[in-house]
Amino acid sequence: MEITREDKLEQLERILQSKALHGSENLKAFLRYVVVNAVDHCEIFLKEYTIATEVFGRDRYYDSRNDSVVRVQAGRLRSKLLEYYATEGNSDKVLIDLPKGHYTPAFKYNLKGNGSIPGAAASGSLVASTARRETDAPRWGIAALVGLALLSTALSLLVLFYRSEARRNYPPANTRSPEPPDVLAASPVWGDLLHSNEPVLVAFSNTLFRGTAEMGMKLLKPLDSPERNYGSPPLPEGANDKAQGGGVVTEHYTGVGEVMGVYALGDLFCRFGHPFHVKRSLLLNWDDLKTENIVVLGSPAENFLLRDLPQKQDFVFGVVKDERQNATFGLTNTVPRAGEQKTYLARQEGPSRSQISEDYALISFLRGLEPQRRLVILAGVTTFGTQAAAEYVTKPEYVKDLVDHLNIALPGEAPRLPSYYEVVVKVKVNGGVPLQISYVTHHVLE
Repeated sequence: MEITREDKLEQLERILQSKALHGSENLKAFLRYVVVNAVDHCEIFLKEYTIATEVFGRDRYYDSRNDSVVRVQAGRLRSKLLEYYATEGNSDKVLIDLPKGHYTPAFKYNLKGNGSIPGAAASGSLVASTARRETDAPRWGIAALVGLALLSTALSLLVLFYRSEARRNYPPANTRSPEPPDVLAASPVWGDLLHSNEPVLVAFSNTLFRGTAEMGMKLLKPLDSPERNYGSPPLPEGANDKAQGGGVVTEHYTGVGEVMGVYALGDLFCRFGHPFHVKRSLLLNWDDLKTENIVVLGSPAENFLLRDLPQKQDFVFGVVKDERQNATFGLTNTVPRAGEQKTYLARQEGPSRSQISEDYALISFLRGLEPQRRLVILAGVTTFGTQAAAEYVTKPEYVKDLVDHLNIALPGEAPRLPSYYEVVVKVKVNGGVPLQISYVTHHVLE
């Protein structure tokens, strides 16, 4: 039986006014925050970082590795809830629990409670009503029960019929492929993430601009934001935020390549039948990297959290010199091997960014902050390269090319790729559309 919103909030107030939480203002704020979030935003899973900043007043640079306030307070709150329901709340209608390992509360009706539980009385009295004498119940009530029983039987037979038809028309398990061919082909690349039971978090870059759409905007310099020395992301505080040097900071825009990348990844995950959710990169935090498998679309120029990853990488984005010794944004090979370039730059045929004719992209499969987590970064020197990186790891023809270049399996074995690696690809662009993507080189990481 689904618990009503009113019952959940009424029970919350009961607990907040209880002796168990008397004087514990932090725990009251914690409980109120998670319950109201679960009631009004049930699709949002609360993270440790969010609770630390929203409830306990930690700043935007909060790092759960160095500050365990949320975990400690969650443990205290669980103990207080047990204490409450063992004493004054023993007969309450609704039970509120905070399961270990989660910050989203669970609700259920207390079958031992004295409160009236919607549906419980009706279901509990159903057996009793059938045992009553005919004089105790109207004849139409008995007829209704008989009708419901017949309808239930008919529905059951219908379900059995369709199951039988499905088994008859679907090939036996030993004669069919368990997965479509394109999904099987992508398994060496995505298997670690998509064979997990947990959804993948897709984070798309949303770049910081100075100015507004009405008055004109200017892109803040890549790798030159005020918060460039911090590992945690700079969470936007509103449209009136001021960047260094003055001007309103706008953070509601993203590149075309990132948008197309989200579409390509969503299509892949749908083909796998695997859940995923999407988040702006400026809202990413260290807690996400510890608890989720993540695919990031875009480079550290927009994704501040990627600048301080613990795993060393051979290819890094940054400011480099072009052929005319002008400073520009590009990809640097820190350990170039024989035949490899030291830098990879986009080629632009005119003053407009829409006139880019060539770009490079980096595909990185890295470990997360926890051993069982994975981090994938798909980033181009420009937004067109980011789109190409997403297509290279999702479109069947490109996935095959990637597997052919990185396969480390012995002859006769199923294809197998290194655990961690970086791949550089070259992109031909025409009219802002990536038309041709080709493998350049790759490095296997530790």
